Amino acid sequence: MRISRTTTTALAACCSLALAVAGPALAADPAPERPAASVPAQDTADRLTTVGSLGDILSLGARIGKEAQAAKPDLAKLREMQRQLTEQASRLRASVKSHAQPSQQPQTSQQAPQPGQPGQPGAAVQRDVVADVQKVVDQLVKDLNQLLMDLAAANILGVAADVSKLLGDLQQLLGVVLSALGGGGA
Repeated sequence: MRISRTTTTALAACCSLALAVAGPALAADPAPERPAASVPAQDTADRLTTVGSLGDILSLGARIGKEAQAAKPDLAKLREMQRQLTEQASRLRASVKSHAQPSQQPQTSQQAPQPGQPGQPGAAVQRDVVADVQKVVDQLVKDLNQLLMDLAAANILGVAADVSKLLGDLQQLLGVVLSALGGGGA
């Protein structure tokens, strides 16, 4: 199809006419109202903080693994990344702790379990996700320390095993944090 100058002019005139007719109506109509959010803004901010910390930890863990397997790993750079990962792990712990809902906290022995709640036969046992995150983060930091010790000692076989453990810890951390956020996971 060939577009001529006449066709282009006619199309422009039609668009202008449509804008002239609909423009005032669109300008007078208030912005559509957003539906009420089902999740409070603070909860969303907490979740974003948790996801941000998790992303930073995963990124740092991947960078540490790559640097550790380099031909000449830079121990100073690895120690700096270790410091950053430890800081992010502290932020993640705090974020998960602040985000954990009362329903995710275990019942104390002083409380009598109610029918259909955790502690009753047939009821699903609630896990303490804060403790789960703490456990995985502690293991991640422990395995990272072992990796750096093996690098300093030039233990090549140990480094390979340590990087595998580090990867497993990162995957487990992802699953536990997703579970804490209510997204399934581990």
